[in-house]
Amino acid sequence: MLALKDLELTQKINVKNKLMAIGSVMHFANENDCVWGTGINGKISLDALKFKNLDVRAVRGPKTRKLLLDMGLKVPEIYGDPGLLLPFFFSRDTLLINNEQKKDFIVIPHMNEDFSLYKKYNNNICSPKQGAISFTRQIVNSEFVISSSLHGVIIAEAYGIPAVLLENSSGESSFKYDDYYLGTGRDTYPIVHSIEDAFKVKPACSINVHHIALPLFNAFPYDLWENKKNSDI
Repeated sequence: MLALKDLELTQKINVKNKLMAIGSVMHFANENDCVWGTGINGKISLDALKFKNLDVRAVRGPKTRKLLLDMGLKVPEIYGDPGLLLPFFFSRDTLLINNEQKKDFIVIPHMNEDFSLYKKYNNNICSPKQGAISFTRQIVNSEFVISSSLHGVIIAEAYGIPAVLLENSSGESSFKYDDYYLGTGRDTYPIVHSIEDAFKVKPACSINVHHIALPLFNAFPYDLWENKKNSDI
């Protein structure tokens, strides 16, 4: 995002305040941090939210927005996880590999799960612990995604690949999943309890990525960075 405006990370005007953009990490926010697409973690007590003021540009979904509004914060009605922007930086064609290496489906465990639970499908496992590009490439080169990882679902849907949420053993709350689906215009979505069941259900309706991504993209806080080249003119 910064490179699009010829900016560098080191040009941030106030290094004290963080930019929070990916994941359910609102409980790590400090006073006056900037939020662009992150969400609240439903399994962590709201008492962990120690801030009174945040610079909110976008949030993951309406459930996060409501909780922040209830705290007295100003929160624009702009939703979406920044992972939805991936296709605009790495096109599907760029990530495609030869047909022989494509998979009919992949299974993405939650990062805190015991992967051995899925040993029956070992050849179809896609680890969320690998690098972001290789992770995305595996998703793009599959026909169907069964995922306990929310970002597995998000990235699949960003590239137009059907995905089904798999209930996991990591102790995650449903909050972040509800938040994401509501933020992308769906109030219902299937959750399966086994990989076998995933093939029997219809995935949630597809999303209009451009419709969601444009407001999120435009909400990026470029004003937190100083364009030194322009300031020198």
